[in-house]
Amino acid sequence: MKRFNDKAVLITGADSDIGRTAALRFAKEGANCILVGINHDILEYIYEDLPQDTTWINTGNHMTVTSDVNEPVQIAKLIEHVLQKYERIDVMVNIDTEVGIHKSVIPELIKTAGNIVNVSTLTDIPSDWNIDIYNAEQDSLSAITKALALENASKGVRINAVTAGLVTTDDSPNPFVSHCPLGKTATPVNVTDAVTFLASDDAAMITGVSLPVDGGVSALRK
Repeated sequence: MKRFNDKAVLITGADSDIGRTAALRFAKEGANCILVGINHDILEYIYEDLPQDTTWINTGNHMTVTSDVNEPVQIAKLIEHVLQKYERIDVMVNIDTEVGIHKSVIPELIKTAGNIVNVSTLTDIPSDWNIDIYNAEQDSLSAITKALALENASKGVRINAVTAGLVTTDDSPNPFVSHCPLGKTATPVNVTDAVTFLASDDAAMITGVSLPVDGGVSALRK
């Protein structure tokens, strides 16, 4: 069963490993994917890998938009561009970007009883990294997500988050693993599993939740 059949799914930060993995999953489950990021070449590379619905008579059922979603003018143009093609937005997956875009997208999600999944990831370990800074960043996203969820619940819009630990594509040693009960880092697929669940009707009664995909790091917090 395709959980997102014919739904328009807007993915910000799509020009990333998680963005690519999420786009492939949503597309395979029937979604029309809008890939948004600042690297045009990477977006086009991901687009070429997405399964297309050959019954469409236009240029394809997915699209890429090179845009900085931290800029209000560019956000407005992005939303206009998406609505011109799809006339709707059902899901927004917001990967490692500011939540300012929510103000423009939520009015469209009210029309479709749609939802948002905010995604916060740690894709590298800077020299000044420590677990307290990581926890503070995750707490901030969780608080914002909960506030937005409560504000928009009566309008039929669900808003959740995936707070991921270090996300890698290999098993190279790193400082994060020393804090991780499972002894390993998450992969883009692990994060995408959580994102698609929260975005789907399987999570129809879930809003305001921040789902940690961190190998148990959050379970150690007091």
